[in-house]
Amino acid sequence: MGKITEIIKKGSMMKFLFNIFILLVIFSSTYSQGISLHKKDAIVWGQDQVINGEVNGEFSSSGTLYFNEEEIPFQIIDDEFSVNIKLFEKENTIFVGIDSSGSVVYSDTLNLTLGYDLLPEVRLTPGVSGNQVTINATVVENPKELPLTYKWFADESNPSEVSITGNDLSASVMISNDAALGEYYFRLLVTTSENDSALFGTFVTVDSNSITPFNIKTDYAAWIDSAVIYEVTPYIFTLYNHFRNIKNKLPEIREMGINTLWIQPIMKTEYGGQGYDITNYFEMRDDLGTEEELIELIQTAKSLGMRVLFDIVQNHSSIHHPYAQDKVRNGESSHYYNFYQSENDNAPYSQHYNSRSGGFIYYFWNDLVNYNYNNPEVHRWMIEAAKHWIKKYDIDGYRYDAIWGVNARAPEFAREMRLALKSMKPEILMLAEDKATWPETFDERFDVGFDWFPDENWVSQWSFQTSYSENSNPTIFNNSNQNNRSNLLRNALTNNGNGYASNAKILRFIGNNDIFHFITHHGIERTKMAATLIFALNGIPMVYNGQEIGAEGHPYGTERLFYPGQTIKEQDGYGLYHLYQRLAEIRTNSHALYSDNFKEVSVSPNDFTYSFRRWHSDENIIGLINMGDRNVGASLSLPVEEMNLDSSKTYYLTDLINGEYFQSDYIGLENITIPIEEFTTRILSLADTVALVVSVEDDHDETVPNEFSISQNYPNPFNPSTKITYSLPEAGNVKLSVYDALGREVKLLIDKFENAGRHTIEFNGRNLSSGVYFYRVEFQNNFVTKKMILLK
Repeated sequence: MGKITEIIKKGSMMKFLFNIFILLVIFSSTYSQGISLHKKDAIVWGQDQVINGEVNGEFSSSGTLYFNEEEIPFQIIDDEFSVNIKLFEKENTIFVGIDSSGSVVYSDTLNLTLGYDLLPEVRLTPGVSGNQVTINATVVENPKELPLTYKWFADESNPSEVSITGNDLSASVMISNDAALGEYYFRLLVTTSENDSALFGTFVTVDSNSITPFNIKTDYAAWIDSAVIYEVTPYIFTLYNHFRNIKNKLPEIREMGINTLWIQPIMKTEYGGQGYDITNYFEMRDDLGTEEELIELIQTAKSLGMRVLFDIVQNHSSIHHPYAQDKVRNGESSHYYNFYQSENDNAPYSQHYNSRSGGFIYYFWNDLVNYNYNNPEVHRWMIEAAKHWIKKYDIDGYRYDAIWGVNARAPEFAREMRLALKSMKPEILMLAEDKATWPETFDERFDVGFDWFPDENWVSQWSFQTSYSENSNPTIFNNSNQNNRSNLLRNALTNNGNGYASNAKILRFIGNNDIFHFITHHGIERTKMAATLIFALNGIPMVYNGQEIGAEGHPYGTERLFYPGQTIKEQDGYGLYHLYQRLAEIRTNSHALYSDNFKEVSVSPNDFTYSFRRWHSDENIIGLINMGDRNVGASLSLPVEEMNLDSSKTYYLTDLINGEYFQSDYIGLENITIPIEEFTTRILSLADTVALVVSVEDDHDETVPNEFSISQNYPNPFNPSTKITYSLPEAGNVKLSVYDALGREVKLLIDKFENAGRHTIEFNGRNLSSGVYFYRVEFQNNFVTKKMILLK
């Protein structure tokens, strides 16, 4: 009676009677004799299901399928039957009853659990007319067909406060002429009559000339252009307490200039390690830390102004995934039989297919078996998995592992994924581990692709790699034919001269979780050269954990990178941390560097030197690399007629790394010689003034100050440079600006997160006139201003 009492408590009297009926069926002597259902109990990822079965013996030509509280009649033809049903949310109970010689025979009970919540799907489409923004909402799916209510609101973090007026499926916003520039986000909360809700969003971009509506198929948020990504492999980050120790290192990582964190898979796996053998997409692996520690990591990153990306695996699962094992055990009777690829479809990369027992296909690792994207349930499953972590932790996007395989086998899936996720949170980043050299990667699919060559035979050929090796890292920069390096680099940066799609955005790196740490086979000089190069190129630069301390070896090893008792800077014996810090600062302060504009500049000698131009509006950056083993004078022929320069002015090429500058008149820029040392990259700002280059130094004072203070600059008076020292009692955002005697800001020196401690910054005023200047430091609502004198 305990079970019956429990049933009564759980539901209505009708449901109680239905469950009593099931119990009677279970204990009936005619239970399941001669009736077989061709399904096993399962978690399923589609409402529409087909229940197939067969009879063996003398049965009526018709029967009844008992589906939850419904009774569905069906016909039996040639001893077989098939019934279409639409599952309810959560658990569904199914069995069949058929008359046999005047007595009803019942099948086994089938339990199908819908793996996702039946929530409405809505898509927002903004439109603009003058200063008026209109947003229309389209209900794409309302699976329960319930009445819906709508609540519109504008984000509190918008650049200026705006009001939104909503009327169910439409809303309007008036943006004033004096509104601050930037992105304005708007959300719609949709709630069902059962009080379930889902949140959707869109945005418009306000610039000095117009308001541009977000196009969900092609657009991405502005933060992506200026992203500097840091990839974390949690299990080798430290020896233990991985999430906690990553969190504790975040202030230093942020101080290095990183604004985006990519964390390798945190989902449940079979073997751990890098984590690409997923066994459950909705549960955390337990070897990296607790859920509370992961939440603290994410919250800390966000409090420091960082975005957080998760790594998600949608090409394959582990062979040990319960669904794969169910297929192994039950064969065609398994609900998951068609969840996995079993046939050669002759898609791109099919030359890399391998087969294993049980009817599985894989690419390179025999325990990582491919999904079958001809099955719509796989689509739903993977989309729901991606939605899950955005909803749960408000993460900022995904890096999609091995998505090249999915794009090849099911090119429509990424478009479906994009619409689903960017309807929820339009500002997310979708980073594809697929070739940026293939236009299809970006065709209404992903925002960013990997810097890989287009060759189908070598899937993951990094554009700087010259040949395949499991034991070394052959690249352009250590190629034995030094005089061919410029040609190799040209091919790498131009897709072998074929160029890139206009909407291509490239992930630039010199290291990641699949290739040797760059310094291992290149040494420190070439490492600094290549690191500087990727920060100067079009695309998004990435730093792999350990790169900033000169870690060696291969990430497939298990050697730990960082020690909880030491700072990252203390482990860096090469000056790489401060180099990346400076490169990130240059990158994020230059619109030219995070634009997509790129064009080669003629340079001589041209066998191991290479030059290029980056620009945005009137800002021009010139990149120059010497890949040779000797110092040279590189003669640049700058395209002055394309650069909107004034022929009456004097121009300066300032090295943004070290402050060195080179002067020329307009005509001289057509053939200007820049000295450059061996294995060096220069990032040169071209302007009619000398760029102010600020170097930041930490005094490594172990004593944390008790209060916020700023010292008088020294020397004072100065010519042309002076040092300013300030002390912070705790970590926080610091802003340091220099003003002239009229109160006009002449230079923003610092505007970033700083650790507690004593900091010194050098200010160079070589391009300013003699006179009185003021410097002002802002920290946690405290302001200190001091006077200094420049005497020339």
